[in-house]
Parts: sequence; C-alpha cells; structure tokens
Amino acid sequence: MSKIAVPSPSPLADLEPRRRCILEAAYDVLMERGYAGASTLEIATRARVSKRELYAEFGSKSGILQALIAATSARMRLPLATAEIRDRDDLADALKAYGTMALAELTSPHVIAVNRMAAAEAGRSSELGRILEENGREPNRKALIDLVAKAQAAGVLGRGEPDAMAGQFFSLLLGDLMFRLMLGVAPRPGLAEIKKRAQSATEAVLALHANSVGAGGSRRRS
Repeated sequence: MSKIAVPSPSPLADLEPRRRCILEAAYDVLMERGYAGASTLEIATRARVSKRELYAEFGSKSGILQALIAATSARMRLPLATAEIRDRDDLADALKAYGTMALAELTSPHVIAVNRMAAAEAGRSSELGRILEENGREPNRKALIDLVAKAQAAGVLGRGEPDAMAGQFFSLLLGDLMFRLMLGVAPRPGLAEIKKRAQSATEAVLALHANSVGAGGSRRRS
C-alpha cells in the first residue's frame, strides 16, 4: 500500500521566492479588500515589486488569482499524476491518497476564505466564481474522471459514466462539510477525520462500481 502524502502548511511553499511573495501579498490584499477592491498597485507595493514586474509575471489581477488557485489545485492532483491502476487495491490506494490530499487542501483556512469571498461577490460579479471553477474545480474533476476511465479500461470498475462516478466520490468525500465550514459552524477536520472520510468515500464507490472479477478473469482483492 502506498503512503498517503500529507500537504505542507501552504500550497505556495514550494514556489520560486518572488512568485510566492507576490501571491502571498495578493492573498492578504484580497482578504482585506475583496476581489473588486484589491488593486495591483497595493499588491505590488506589499510584495515590494514594481507593477511592471507584477504584470510581467501574471498579466493581470485575474491572472494573479488564477495562479493562487492553481497552486492549490495542482497539489491536490499530485496523487493521481503517477497512479497506475492494475487492480482494485491500486485504485483504492489512489482514491484514498487523492481524497486525503484534496480534503486537506479544500478545508484549509485560505481556501475557505477565498470561497467565502467568491460567494459574497457573486451578486455583483461572477468573475471570481468563474476563476475558481476553471482553475480549481474543473482540473480536479477532469483528473478524477481520467482515473475512473483508466480503472474501467483495466477492468477494475464496471460500466458507467466516469464523470458520474467521479461526482459520487466528491459528494461522498465532502458531504455538506464545505458549506458548514464556510458558515463557520464546523471546525476544520483533523488528519484522522480526513483520512476516515477518504477511506469511507473510497469504500462506498468501490462497493457501488467495482468489478468482482477483473480483466483476465482474476478475482480482485477486497
């Protein structure tokens, strides 16, 4: 069984220092001013770079936010990038690793704060919501769909729509937790609870969709 990776405290920790500094400054300004009120001048000033450097790096204010969201989104997908699906155990390991990483990232304070900001500004503009969808949710949804399709091709999962199976996994993993965290009525889950949720979601999806007999007629381990 593969070891489940646990993310470091910040999704920006491994970035090049100047890029990390700009994105950290951008996050602080966004939290204080909101997306509409955040200015590239204030972000550049706090990051101690010129506006020209900022635009050369990110292109625009929306480009800064896209990079901020993409840093978290990309790290969530790491367990899927190298997953090889040969049998049920491989798929279970991949889903548990992905579920653990995804839930740890999605329930982090900075992700919850950005989602709150997007919800607050949705009545005025859908731009922030669109950026979250295109750079956060959609890449992860596609990566999980690809994993499901790979498992089907290997004979590990039965027939069905990969996007529906991926959606079931996300629903089972998250439930109403994100909504409750955004409302501030639930504490952030600890690592033990995160792993338990990932395990439960994995077991439920496999119970619903796994082939009892895989490709070549060999029975998979349960």
